[in-house]
Amino acid sequence: MRSTRRFALAWAGSMRTMMPSRFARPSRGRTLITTLLLAWVGLAATQDDPTATLRDLLARGFYNAAAQLEAPNLVEQYPNDPEVQFLYARVTYLTGDLRTARTALTAASGLLEARGLPLPAAYVHLDGLLLDAVGATDAALVRLREAFAMSGAYREAMDLGRVAWRDGRLDEALRAYAAAAETEVGAVEPWPLLNQGRILVRLGRPAEARNVLQAVITRLESEGQVTLGGASPAYVEAYYRLGEAFELEGSVALAQEAYQEARRIDPGFTPAIQALDRLARPSDGP
Repeated sequence: MRSTRRFALAWAGSMRTMMPSRFARPSRGRTLITTLLLAWVGLAATQDDPTATLRDLLARGFYNAAAQLEAPNLVEQYPNDPEVQFLYARVTYLTGDLRTARTALTAASGLLEARGLPLPAAYVHLDGLLLDAVGATDAALVRLREAFAMSGAYREAMDLGRVAWRDGRLDEALRAYAAAAETEVGAVEPWPLLNQGRILVRLGRPAEARNVLQAVITRLESEGQVTLGGASPAYVEAYYRLGEAFELEGSVALAQEAYQEARRIDPGFTPAIQALDRLARPSDGP
């Protein structure tokens, strides 16, 4: 197929050399032939990797189209391709078809094992997500830990933190989000630090929370994601959580300033509005 693609590119190149100068009007026939050859090049490139279209649909978030059309067609054409089965498992998980996702992942894993190949981190990660989706949290966390240990990747760390947090394992969630923040992706994303701030506030550790929340604010400001009306949601929430941390320390005036900043950035941010209203009311104490 690569030779076919090279052949098509060569013909397309020769057609360009045969075209008239830019001052002349090309014939419709030559234009049509060139267009068809370029389309052939695109088809050849897709056929080099039969999963290219499916991957593109996944990357663009067209999960239903991928799950209902492209993926089943690929599985029918390439039933013994483990990557095709894995991508089918992934997209059906994303669309909530857990039974089909489990069946496809089992097929993908079996095909690799039959060839004596180890399971990639992505397979282990998806196994963990599927276990979590059916309520098998302990088993899910085992697999998600394995996946992150294998890959050291942002996505695996964030999912480990999410599942641990939801299960009340806050110390493990903090470690997972801290690890996510150390990845290449996490070095520019605000969410690992923001999630740490949320948990630290919940644990009653305001000084640590303030440190990570201020880091979120500084990062977003340095990246220019703070324009009024278009600020990152993380920027608004970081100020709100900073206000919560100040409240835990008894610094009401600083808490009000943080809540006011969150409201200035997003005038409709309800949690900040409610916090300011609560602090404005007279206390019931003596």
